[in-house]
Amino acid sequence: YQQLGTTCYVWTWQTDELQEQTLKTLASAPFNKMRMCVFPKRYQWNTNEPPSYPFVGKPRNFDTTRFNPAYFQHLEKRVLDLQKLGIEADIILLHPYDDGAWGFDRMTAVEDDRYLKYVVARLAAFRNVWWSLANEYDFMKFKTEEDWERIGQLVSGKDPFHRLLGIHNGK
Repeated sequence: YQQLGTTCYVWTWQTDELQEQTLKTLASAPFNKMRMCVFPKRYQWNTNEPPSYPFVGKPRNFDTTRFNPAYFQHLEKRVLDLQKLGIEADIILLHPYDDGAWGFDRMTAVEDDRYLKYVVARLAAFRNVWWSLANEYDFMKFKTEEDWERIGQLVSGKDPFHRLLGIHNGK
């Protein structure tokens, strides 16, 4: 196996037309892995609000005890679309590109653990999933090294297939 990957962080929040175009492009491209986020990203080139959120509620007022099934059904559909193309879905579970816009970058350990258990339970069934604990984890001001150790152990322990697991630094 030789990996040739690409990154489409916020692919699942683009228009349906753009998502379908991405799949058509990938079908004839050499890539066999794509990195993508579970949480939306806010950064210089992307300030759009996503069409839906992983939790019930509104920005800065989400109920992190209530997941939005439609959000995750859409994510699952896209992971399956990638699988049909023979492409691994490198799922980025956490990232620092929130800056308080939604609050996902500053969830408590209890909220993180609940979210991670839910995501792993839903996505571990797909054979083409890789786990990326975080992108640029060292830019996340509200997480410690101990948090990352706990998060890694949780994801690894909850994935019955013990898929590849990584974490990306920024510094």
